[in-house]
Amino acid sequence: MPAYRRLQQYAIAISIISIIYNGAEGGVSVGLGAESSSRSLVFFGIQSGIEVVSSAVVLWRFRNVAKPGEERDVVLSKGHLRVEKVGTWSIGILIALLALATEITAIVGLARHSEPDSSNASLIISASALVLMILIWLPKRTLAKRLDSSTMEGEATCSLSCIQITIVLFIGSLVFRLWKGGWWVDNATSIVLGLLFAREAWKMLTWVQDPSFNGGCCGGCSHNPPRLDRDAELAEQYRDLCECCHEKDECRSGDACKCETKESEETVQQSCQDEPVDDDCHDKCCSTKNDTKLPESGDRDSCC
Repeated sequence: MPAYRRLQQYAIAISIISIIYNGAEGGVSVGLGAESSSRSLVFFGIQSGIEVVSSAVVLWRFRNVAKPGEERDVVLSKGHLRVEKVGTWSIGILIALLALATEITAIVGLARHSEPDSSNASLIISASALVLMILIWLPKRTLAKRLDSSTMEGEATCSLSCIQITIVLFIGSLVFRLWKGGWWVDNATSIVLGLLFAREAWKMLTWVQDPSFNGGCCGGCSHNPPRLDRDAELAEQYRDLCECCHEKDECRSGDACKCETKESEETVQQSCQDEPVDDDCHDKCCSTKNDTKLPESGDRDSCC
């Protein structure tokens, strides 16, 4: 797995690529849409603008790259947590705006009986954009898990939302081109999508207000916590048992509680048991792999 510093650099790189691509795509779409009076192309340009702002938020979030060898803190500092909150809030609001724009555009389209744009320009832009948008979205989803960042997760969600809208517009244009009675397909589907976007925005904004907000992925997508939980459970299990070992650091970092003693000039690996092996051993817990070794009389503070 790449180092945390490298993952941050990947997040910055993909955000810059996303800003450049979506900025160019949005400009072309709005220009062509205004020229041809295409509602779909103009809306396509607006969603690209939202994606540009969302990527800029991620760029701001990871502007301070970790030093070489530095890893993400299990518990974020107050400063980093505040930055993560602002980033999550911002992208949550952007997704809510995307949901609102989607609903308004779709409802107005249905009310006015607007026909989708089935021109070659619209189809070409939608088809080519889909491939590139998916290629940009895939690493965002992975980085959200690896970085355990709610801001990056929100950016991945925003990108996925734009992909879904693009698919709807593309299919709607194809359907209308083949069947003139299907003018309502893209608008009707967009209403459903708008509700889904609103749900995602609500989840993000609810998570960022949660007292337990830790800056991580709100959907349980974190890559590291399961491992941390297992380590914490293991450490707690062996915490008291390891008090009988001389090499305590080795005990706590290993998969089992082990210590070394010298007997007959030979080193014997020993492991702790959950229960004392003898009344004389009291709270000591040492044994060898097969043969039980008890503390010598009067030396109960030693580990076997």
